[in-house]
Amino acid sequence: MDLDELVGAISDVFGTPAVLEDRDFNLVAYNTQPNEIDAVRAGSILRRRSTAEVRSWFEQFGIAGATGPVRTPAEPSLGILPRLCLPVRWNGVTYGYFWLLDPEAGLGTAQQLEAAAAVAREAGAVLAQRARGGRDASLLLTNLLAPDDEVSQRAADELDGRGLIRRTATVVVVHTEQPPGEPREVIPLNLWSLPRHVIALSGEGFTTLLLDLGVDRSSRIDQAIDRLRQLHAQRLGEQAASRLLVGVGDPQRGLAPVRTSHEQARRAVQILAAVPGSGVVARWSELGVRRLVSCGPQAALVDAVMDPRARRLIAEGGELVRTAQVFLDKAGNVQELAAELAIHRQTAYYRLRRIEAVTGFDLRRGEDRLVLHLALTMAPLLGDGMADGPSTRDR
Repeated sequence: MDLDELVGAISDVFGTPAVLEDRDFNLVAYNTQPNEIDAVRAGSILRRRSTAEVRSWFEQFGIAGATGPVRTPAEPSLGILPRLCLPVRWNGVTYGYFWLLDPEAGLGTAQQLEAAAAVAREAGAVLAQRARGGRDASLLLTNLLAPDDEVSQRAADELDGRGLIRRTATVVVVHTEQPPGEPREVIPLNLWSLPRHVIALSGEGFTTLLLDLGVDRSSRIDQAIDRLRQLHAQRLGEQAASRLLVGVGDPQRGLAPVRTSHEQARRAVQILAAVPGSGVVARWSELGVRRLVSCGPQAALVDAVMDPRARRLIAEGGELVRTAQVFLDKAGNVQELAAELAIHRQTAYYRLRRIEAVTGFDLRRGEDRLVLHLALTMAPLLGDGMADGPSTRDR
């Protein structure tokens, strides 16, 4: 039976609804609940987990090490009704808990408790298998992304043999911002609760996802990102989760090229971190020339793309920079330029002549337009580097 069916089986044994949580008090499964439930159960269902305060309160009764049922009393200050807790264990390890509300503190005959123990053992086996499978898959993902071609290929072959990734795959890298001065930590996320088509790996300050995209690619990526945000919010709070930076690599057919997608996702995160205000999700395929930000030291990049003639225009600032940007964005169409800026065409021509005078560019030449367009596009992304003064070509 799957976990939803096992929750149903526990409910059938006692004739009352049940909830299954893992050992970290994350909600795993539940069935239809009565109208009268306490604040803790309502919160667990809404937030998909119990709070640290609630967890601490229940754990004081020894449930983590208990081998049989534990009855817990009411605690009005926390909105807790009496409960029957059935530890879910396998091979001497606790993997979770079945919870049943027990207002009269007398739920369960000896026969019912014996039947429930058998269901709890089956649930323990399922949760143990999931935990072990998640660890194995994470190790395979680590090897798949390794720089050693032989190690990576072996991992790809094993993942393929297991059928874990069947179609086109992509990599998503999520960067967890740590407070300044604090070391990066591995955030203990409940990664097994991610969809089955996702393999996850947590590291110091990062979580890496490998997604089997199937047919509905965008939807699967968005769902995985949303779920990971929820998991971070559960551990770190909503404010911290809102600061996550997410990079999405290009889809790759087959597992061997997945390292390319991983590198793209990692660089996309670097771009988000380097360019304030650029958002929290970056898809490599949509970054355009902004990809250059991740391609080397900023000083070298500034020197490469910030032509001295373009720098003179940027120093001039104001309406000339705006005119040049729109003119180039509109592929040199003066009529569209005038309409965009709400100016007369003669005014547009006058400004273009001023731009040529300031820069020395000939805007009729494609090469000059390309150099100026690249510089104007990259200048906002290289703000810190621009402050370092002129490039070596200016001297």
